[in-house]
Amino acid sequence: MRVVVAGAGIGGLALAQGLARAGIEVVVLERDARPQDTGGYRLHLDDDAHAALQRLLPPSVLQAVLASAAGGETFRRFSICDHRMRVLTTEEMPPGDRLMIGRVPLRTLLAHGVDVRWRSAYRRHTTGVGGRLRVEHDGGTEIADVLVGADGTVSAVVHALAGRPLSAPVGVDGIAAKVPLDDGARALLPAALACGPALAIAPGGLGVFLSVHDPATSPVAPPVCTSPAAVGEPASLVLGPMLATGRFRRDPHDLDGPELVTLLGELLRGWHPDLRELARRADPATVASFRFRASDPDADPTPWPSGTVTAIGDAVHAMPPTGGQGAATAIRDADVLARHLRRARDGETTIPLALHAYEREMAAYGPDAVRESLRPLATQRRLSGPAGGLLLRAAGVSAGARSRLRNLRTARSRTGRPG
Repeated sequence: MRVVVAGAGIGGLALAQGLARAGIEVVVLERDARPQDTGGYRLHLDDDAHAALQRLLPPSVLQAVLASAAGGETFRRFSICDHRMRVLTTEEMPPGDRLMIGRVPLRTLLAHGVDVRWRSAYRRHTTGVGGRLRVEHDGGTEIADVLVGADGTVSAVVHALAGRPLSAPVGVDGIAAKVPLDDGARALLPAALACGPALAIAPGGLGVFLSVHDPATSPVAPPVCTSPAAVGEPASLVLGPMLATGRFRRDPHDLDGPELVTLLGELLRGWHPDLRELARRADPATVASFRFRASDPDADPTPWPSGTVTAIGDAVHAMPPTGGQGAATAIRDADVLARHLRRARDGETTIPLALHAYEREMAAYGPDAVRESLRPLATQRRLSGPAGGLLLRAAGVSAGARSRLRNLRTARSRTGRPG
């Protein structure tokens, strides 16, 4: 069996690792020139994704991934705050072996030992005599038994299968930046971020996602990794404003890095002064703007007859980053598809039946991940109108009163005065 994967993102490379580990010949086509040529920030890998990586990756690569990640103890709680960083509500995370890792380190490690044809984007495919596929790309032609589209939210492979993309804009644009965490920046971090990320929402609808990424808390010591070596990253705060499309004062897609940092400062006027100072410290080289897209969670994620071509990841269940589910779900896809392709390789089933089984299994969890990722945007939308603004202000006053009461009780306990 020979498999061609279109796209060297997280899902495509995880699939390639799993197939290669099983002795299945696999080639990955990718338009980028190298693994580091990618956007993205910190990725959240949940229990399922962590377990999938243990099955897909050679032990040395898995070890390097763990050494390059932040441990799960850094994500025990998700908070929703107002624009003064007063906590309005929290959600405790279930226990589990979750990981937080940067997209560049994870992509770099997943590409280790894999046959990736860099600068070779997928173009088209045809089915020849005997049912084998002829896959054309920028670097030439590949002959394959299976083609897997792992080429993102506007997948060319899915367009060839379905005649259309399976995702659409959700009406929200975002900006994301990294703030280097030196001692001065750490002193400015909101207390709400001590145990996990937060979504802060202001009256008027501006939401800001905040998450601390510190690989120094990795579960495996980086020096023990040699081939491949761990990929280190400096600690940072990921800061990501989100607003309804068209409501930014200036179109972020027209701005460069320094201009986007200036826009961050304009957006956060009236917010907590420490947050404004953190935004001022954002590294212009890391700032980017993007448009959120999502698939319809109530639609069929693979609306084509099962055959010798399928897709994984954002190509079939695109979701905004607000749920922290995108990379984890793509890795789960890779694990499920690899398992069914091994059965086809071993003669236990046929390739079309293997792809059909994968598509049915993925349809049981992929749409749910999309729904979960859309939930924070729905919360932001509900709080963006006049009634939501009143609710936020009232909740902020209540949170402030609770904080003052706690401080008063603490002060009295220290002085021995009765409460």
